[in-house]
Amino acid sequence: MAIMTDSMGNIFLEFLKIEEEKLVVVELDAPLTHALIVVECLGKYLFMYNKWRNSWELPGGVIEEGETAKQCVIRELFEETNQKLIYVDFKGLLKFRLQPSFHGPERTEYGALFSGQLSQLDDFIENDEAKSIILWDGSTDIGQIAEIDKKLLEFI
Repeated sequence: MAIMTDSMGNIFLEFLKIEEEKLVVVELDAPLTHALIVVECLGKYLFMYNKWRNSWELPGGVIEEGETAKQCVIRELFEETNQKLIYVDFKGLLKFRLQPSFHGPERTEYGALFSGQLSQLDDFIENDEAKSIILWDGSTDIGQIAEIDKKLLEFI
């Protein structure tokens, strides 16, 4: 049974708790395409406002060729939020059934979920993807939030 379905029909199918070292040998029934990170800072969660989707979401993105999921999430965190983390903790794999988007047709794919901690935020620099960042307490109304990303906070 699925964990949840968002308002756009994307389905969060499963959370697989595996060791990070097994990422290179685990056989998956769909590609591992992206990595996301939940960053805690001052007791709150770092979200970025995505200009393309007009919603708050967790930092992360597509794993580039030759890149590990960990390298991806560290790079994406910096590119999207200007925050630097050297140490991140792998939490597990996320399995999704995604609706058609600019990324492609309806598909099943996996994402890697990481967490990290910051004691303070560096200055944010607006970029082509992120309009702003926020430290969110998990309950205050901040507007449109990616529903699945909000659910991912429960897996940290």
